[in-house]
Amino acid sequence: MKRRYSIIAVLFLASCSHCSSDKTTGPPGGSGPVASVSVTAGGSPAMFIGASITLTAAAHNAAGAALTGQTFTWTSSNPLVASVSSTGVVTGVSAGVASISAAVDTIAGQTSVIVSASAAQLSCSGVTPLALNVGDVHQLTGLERSSLCIGGGAGSEYALIAFNSSLDTSATTSTVALTATNTVAAANAPTPQVIAGGPQQFAQRARRDVGFEMRMRAMERRELNPKFAAARAWFANRSRQTPGRKGISAILGVSNSATVGSLISLNGNANSACGTPQPRGAMIVAISSHAIIAVDTLTPPGGLTTADYQGFAATFDTLIYPIDTLNFGVPTDIDRNGHALLFFSPIVNSLSQGRVGSYVGGFFFSRDLFPLTTTIVGTDTLTGCAGSNVGEMFYLPVVDPNSQYSSFFQDKASVAAQLPSTIVHEFQHLINAGRHLYVNTSATSLEQSWLDESQAMLAQELLYYHISGFGPKQKLTYPTISTGANANGTQLAIALANVQSNLEDVSVYIQTAESSTPYNNTENIQTLGAGWQFMRYMLDHTTAGTQASYSRAIDNGLVSGFANLSNVFSQSLPTLATTYQSWAIAQYIDGTGLTSNAAYSNPSWNFRSVIAGLFSQSTYALLTRPLLPASPVSVSLRGGGASYMRFRVNAGVTGQIVPTANAVASTAVTYALVRTF
Repeated sequence: MKRRYSIIAVLFLASCSHCSSDKTTGPPGGSGPVASVSVTAGGSPAMFIGASITLTAAAHNAAGAALTGQTFTWTSSNPLVASVSSTGVVTGVSAGVASISAAVDTIAGQTSVIVSASAAQLSCSGVTPLALNVGDVHQLTGLERSSLCIGGGAGSEYALIAFNSSLDTSATTSTVALTATNTVAAANAPTPQVIAGGPQQFAQRARRDVGFEMRMRAMERRELNPKFAAARAWFANRSRQTPGRKGISAILGVSNSATVGSLISLNGNANSACGTPQPRGAMIVAISSHAIIAVDTLTPPGGLTTADYQGFAATFDTLIYPIDTLNFGVPTDIDRNGHALLFFSPIVNSLSQGRVGSYVGGFFFSRDLFPLTTTIVGTDTLTGCAGSNVGEMFYLPVVDPNSQYSSFFQDKASVAAQLPSTIVHEFQHLINAGRHLYVNTSATSLEQSWLDESQAMLAQELLYYHISGFGPKQKLTYPTISTGANANGTQLAIALANVQSNLEDVSVYIQTAESSTPYNNTENIQTLGAGWQFMRYMLDHTTAGTQASYSRAIDNGLVSGFANLSNVFSQSLPTLATTYQSWAIAQYIDGTGLTSNAAYSNPSWNFRSVIAGLFSQSTYALLTRPLLPASPVSVSLRGGGASYMRFRVNAGVTGQIVPTANAVASTAVTYALVRTF
């Protein structure tokens, strides 16, 4: 019988927190520095699960002569595949390949060992089949990853959830290939399924162009992160100026005594961070406690009135500013005018020109927080950012009655409907970038795009809560948000305008859960949906402090990405990966009544109910696959992606799941078995 084994990728080599690591001291004698270490097996480097072999380490000098009296530190690259003791005894844990190393200080040698399941282990003969109660969630052990035997009892149904827990923001995938014996199709609830033809429910509704924003964030990281030192030095020099003095800003005429009717000039180049400026004239039309509103002089007539702009300024003061500052922090004020500038311009409209299914609703550009001028730091001359407006601002669309710039935003209603969610979203980006630059002075870069976007999507949800009267951890269902005491009529329509895009993005994600990820810097609406949903999951499972204290801590992070999440939520990277897996399991079983385990729940939203009701779906459209003898499963799983495989084991039968022969898998892929019926 063929042995089945997998090539195992290394999970979290940097931390190696799960590695076996001990020291062995050889006999005294020998001399000279260690130049190399060799590791050999007495016999074959192959073993069965549960068996052991002993490895021998030897140290050599530069001439190749053996040295004695050395102390070796033993480690396994994949302790989930093979563990190693302090004396070099290797024990097989699960099918796969592991690299076993012996080191003297920084000099190491290694050899590979192959672990496979024996013929007996690959058969369920003589094995006590796994028996679960309905709702149980069982993490597969090493041997079960090679041969999972499941008792049918009186007839039982399961979902096997494979999750790629690799914290890798690239497009790297791992293969999951499994073959089943004695299984049949599941017939009972929960019954998620893909809607034929994909997410057709969104075909007639234009969506925000996420790709534009992700490309802008990528440009910022590429061109602006190298200018952090220059920006910090420039800001430190300005901080030594007389307090209250207006900052050096490219926003001409906007001081702390700005007046309505003033004309200013702004760089409107939306496609270049520090390239050639494209000056645009603008007039200040409204000033409030926290906002200055300027309108492009090329705005078509017949649009928003002065009263409309004053209303937007008031909304910023009373609604958006309090929400974002409470949950993310106070914005910087590098231009010392005490306000954020909201620039309404056809520049934004023109970004949607020629588009049909997506539009740009507004944007924040981090370049506007960087200095114009070249700065000298020590012996280094660091160039400035010629495109910067040197002030806290973001860009918004105007009413375009005759579609001069694009087919979007032809009337006041279309602008007003999406404006609050856009402003609260972009204002978070402004706060995040400003605090990474000038407040958290140990930070060395802007936040990773996927985490920054998760925070901005969270801001939209928080705006929804404020308008609707709901709040976190209320397990909102579609009937509740559509007919509840705190949601009615026009108020509901306005509230849903702020959170509907979040829920739409989740709905698209669950239909592509294998190939999508919550953490990637160049992704799409799936990443936004999954990223926001995971952020909400993390906040809902905190046990100390307020939720706002955690979201503020992220915007105030000294590091970025996973390291930031790890610090804020006090989870090591391996623990964080496990948390992502629990979130993926909740994707399937939350809202079904199958389990009371809080780890597999979404306390704020019943996504099954809300998504199905809000988008008129007949089912919760999570991608699932049957795992049947005639239909082996083989999928490429993204880091952060999950595959949901359903099957039934009939009464009196033992089902078996094994890796498909010669398949390549990874220990980064974890498996959880859920009994659903």
